[in-house]
Amino acid sequence: MTLQKKIARSVGKNLSFYLTGSILTAITIMLLVGAFAVSHSIYECFTPYFDETRVEDASFVTMTEIPEEEREVLEKAYDVTLERQQYTDLDYDGTRLRLFAATEKLDLYTVSEGRKIEAADDIVVTYRYAKANHIAVGDTLHLAGRDFQVCGLGMKPDYAIMLYDLSESAADKEGFGIGIIGKDAMESLGGTVFYSVRYKDQSLEKDFRKTVYEKYQTIEYLERSANSRISLMYREADNLSAEFSLYCPIIMIVVIAVIAMVLARTVRREGKTIGTLMALGYRKSELIRHYMAYGMIPAVAGDILGVLFCIPFSRMFCGFFFGDAEYIAYEVKIPWGLLAVALLLPLVVYGLVSYLVLCGVLKVEIIPLLKGIHQEKTSRILNGSQAKLGVIYNIRTVCVNRFRSITLVIGIAVATLCIVLGGAFQDAYADLLENKVPYAMLGGQYEYGFNTYQSDGNPYGGDAVFDVSFGAKADDSRFNLIGFDDENQFADLCSEDGEPLSGKKYYMTSAAAARYGIAAGDTFCFYNTVTLEETEVVIDGIVKNDILSLVLTGKENAAAILERPADEYNVIISREKLAIPGELLKKSSSLQDYRDMVEHLSSTAGIVLKLLKVLGVCICILIVVMICGMITEESSRNISMLEILGYRDREVRSFVLSSGHLLVPVGFVIGVPLGYLTAYSMVLASAQSSGMRMSLPVRAETILAAFVFVLVAYILALALSGRKIHRVDMAESLKNVEE
Repeated sequence: MTLQKKIARSVGKNLSFYLTGSILTAITIMLLVGAFAVSHSIYECFTPYFDETRVEDASFVTMTEIPEEEREVLEKAYDVTLERQQYTDLDYDGTRLRLFAATEKLDLYTVSEGRKIEAADDIVVTYRYAKANHIAVGDTLHLAGRDFQVCGLGMKPDYAIMLYDLSESAADKEGFGIGIIGKDAMESLGGTVFYSVRYKDQSLEKDFRKTVYEKYQTIEYLERSANSRISLMYREADNLSAEFSLYCPIIMIVVIAVIAMVLARTVRREGKTIGTLMALGYRKSELIRHYMAYGMIPAVAGDILGVLFCIPFSRMFCGFFFGDAEYIAYEVKIPWGLLAVALLLPLVVYGLVSYLVLCGVLKVEIIPLLKGIHQEKTSRILNGSQAKLGVIYNIRTVCVNRFRSITLVIGIAVATLCIVLGGAFQDAYADLLENKVPYAMLGGQYEYGFNTYQSDGNPYGGDAVFDVSFGAKADDSRFNLIGFDDENQFADLCSEDGEPLSGKKYYMTSAAAARYGIAAGDTFCFYNTVTLEETEVVIDGIVKNDILSLVLTGKENAAAILERPADEYNVIISREKLAIPGELLKKSSSLQDYRDMVEHLSSTAGIVLKLLKVLGVCICILIVVMICGMITEESSRNISMLEILGYRDREVRSFVLSSGHLLVPVGFVIGVPLGYLTAYSMVLASAQSSGMRMSLPVRAETILAAFVFVLVAYILALALSGRKIHRVDMAESLKNVEE
């Protein structure tokens, strides 16, 4: 018998091991390549598209309009492309439609169906909104008292993600859309004017911004990186890659444990054969290479399966994530370099683990091997005990086969980790909706943002405040500065120590404090995104609010920073719906809108969370089936003896396969805290990128549900494994004992 034939026979004998290792390796490759394929495809699709359509570097609003001839002067002086834009919001058939004038220099719209604007009454509607609301090319839309002919369906690049307001984080493709009309038609409708800019020389950006502020009084400036309608897809791509880069090593740990256990078991079982081969002249290095092949088979088979499944999985995953964006033609870009690394990684890791295990196990000299020193171990644990035979047998089985027991515990722990991780995030989203969303508007129910600062004494009701975006000097991220009156209706507006807020002090929400690492008494430096002037303040207290990244102070302090009169305001927060003329507003939102957005995020994340639970169940079933197969093979003599003694099939199965009953709870107990620790690390990472800090409640129902998942998977695996006992050949087993 050659060593090569011996490998083929080993595959047949240890099929469950090779299947488990191969499937888990394939899942690892599939998830890793799929996640990076989404990220790669998003960057490869949107980056050239944004360049082709000349998407803005920033947009800004001024108190005084910039005349066309002065825009040309600015373009030459600061080497920029500058374009005036205008929009107005309308209601259409229960949805919101935002009309823009067609641009010529920046943010150029594209058409995927139909044609571009040619006539005064032509309109191009965003694709997904049109399809969701049954609008087709050739239809007539009655808007703002006049009829428009739908000439095409397309996309506006600075609205790649259809967000009505930048405070949102979930696209509303059905309820909010963009309509693009001719400039003359837009001028007749009126609306909000703003400017888009693209810098050719980044070194002149600050000078340009200062000049515009001094001459035209900039009141709002938004960089592309802070514009979620453009940058959200990139952030989602980066987060996805980071998450799945965490999941994949966890799965590989299970495979590594399995390989180490199986190789050590194989060498010990074949001790005499190995001794004979060494006596015949085989060197240890040759035997190590031979047995390393056993550990490499799951890597090779997993690579093949991973390649076969990663491409369709990548297509499906891309379809899911591109569905959040406005409709755009894209190609799934498989990261071939990463795929090559993903294929090599199992070969290298499994090969290294196999080599180290074999070097340790094959240290024994030839004579002990030939004498059978690696014969089956016996245990005297509970010798003389009055406990039931089945209990003694299971405890001894667990103690004697330590490698196998550790592998089962690791497998159950990782399976539990995946299931608990999914459940923990579902609880986090539920807690977000129940305990945090109610304070998303500082206790109000409605929020109204004005186009310009108002100085009319607030005839509408509610709390009139300053609400302006600033940049943190530490990392250039955005937060909002709120300037409030001492008399306000804000719910629970007090610091964490219970003190009511003073308008003369500065406070920071807990979400912002966690993001910037600020505690009460610390100094915080930030800058005005319009003037670029820096301000440094001492944070006197922390306000409990994990949703919003805010700095709160009195209107006088805010007015001094903004260089505005203290009696002005630009936002009203109210508990009741207010009657405010629509032409004055640039945004109007309610707490229910925020709740709907979080529910949408929860449902979207729920797909990945369910995938995690399914993965956990699969790992549990695969590991238990593999371990039970090994137990059945090693216990064939005991199975035969029990059958001779008159034990029924169910009793034999219970006697032989029940050792896992002792280990599954151990793996579960280890996996639960690991799952919550993993979830907590991901929550912290998310808080740094999103500014929203989710809580991670530990709920008994979630842990119980995870236990039920593991228990059901374990019982199913035992049922599948029980059939192997029927295939044990009694005569052959007893014959082997005789020998």
